[in-house]
Amino acid sequence: MRCKFITGILLLFAVSGVFGQRALIKELTGTVELKQPRSTVWENAALGQAIEGDTVISTGFKSYALIGIGNSAISVRTLTRLSFREIRAVAGTETINVSLQAGRVRLDVNPPAGAKSVFTVQTPPTTASTRGTIFEMGIFELWVIEGSIEYRGTSGAPVIVDAVGYSYVDERTGRVVFTKNMLLSSLSPVQPIAFDSFNSFAGAAPQTSGLELGGEMEFD
Repeated sequence: MRCKFITGILLLFAVSGVFGQRALIKELTGTVELKQPRSTVWENAALGQAIEGDTVISTGFKSYALIGIGNSAISVRTLTRLSFREIRAVAGTETINVSLQAGRVRLDVNPPAGAKSVFTVQTPPTTASTRGTIFEMGIFELWVIEGSIEYRGTSGAPVIVDAVGYSYVDERTGRVVFTKNMLLSSLSPVQPIAFDSFNSFAGAAPQTSGLELGGEMEFD
């Protein structure tokens, strides 16, 4: 009887298609802190640490973190703050919703075999959505390395930004401005996911010195 009960539970999960999904810290350098859900205290992040939904992550000066979510990865640049609003996988669809409050991130979105990914990055003035691609995003700017991104501002129609495309939002109108040609016509070889610079498309060779700025960024 017990065996039948367990089998029934397994079949229920198989039919519903619900399976767990976690974000893990794969790499980190410098000062990387987390604020857990329902907490007001910042704590030092640790290599291999799991990240739940509604967790906020912050990087300090000359610091970065590489977050793995299934087959996808988020490179959190220096002086960046973002929160994971939603991390789940249901019925073969992986849904990841990230809120970027400051700084920049690079994303390598790679859906699991036989599944789909719906990956959304939101900033106060913009939203970028994709089902599988590589792109870098700041608060007001978007660079697409591979694939296509639906990019929208707080007003106006969204635009589709294709590979080697650049777009930004007009701060005054909230509308997305589309610029077809990126700063670099060729991105070969592709830079490592954890590469960090002020303009990651200024050259194909990685710079080991990282981001050089004159001061720290402070958050309330």
